[in-house]
Amino acid sequence: MEELDFKTQLKSSLEALDKRIMQLEHSVNDVIIGSLESAAAEYADNEAFDKFKGNYGEKLAGLVEPYKKLFGEDYDLERSLYDDLKATEGYGSEDFDEAGCMDARIADLQARIDAIKEDVEEVVEEVEDKAPEGETKVEVEEKTEGEAEDGDKEEEEISEEQLKKEFEEAMKEGDL
Repeated sequence: MEELDFKTQLKSSLEALDKRIMQLEHSVNDVIIGSLESAAAEYADNEAFDKFKGNYGEKLAGLVEPYKKLFGEDYDLERSLYDDLKATEGYGSEDFDEAGCMDARIADLQARIDAIKEDVEEVVEEVEDKAPEGETKVEVEEKTEGEAEDGDKEEEEISEEQLKKEFEEAMKEGDL
């Protein structure tokens, strides 16, 4: 009987040790090594992104602000394009034409901004054509702190020349 109790205790101790070894193995492999691999992958991705910005940052410089205006101040055009490029089939292979792919994407983005600017110019011209000679009425909603959401609207008269001047300045500054 004593031998049976000893074997049972030994088996129980071995099972407990095996369980602890498995937990340690999980901690080392999944938690420690997994975290290090994830950090290394993130570092490599950030290095590649910095290289990407070095290669295409100058070409994208004129597009960053217009796209922030379209999608919000937090929008990162460069990161978005980089992530899209990485997801492109064939990325990273020897025969992948990264420069050609990016040139095409940049041209497409510029064409989209140009189309928006043309639409804005057409709207401005349409407003100017419908306005009485020398004046354009623009409805401006002015609110002060504490005013209700449906604040009073007041009309300001702006000369056609002034409107054109402001529009041209906005175009030069890249605001449109």
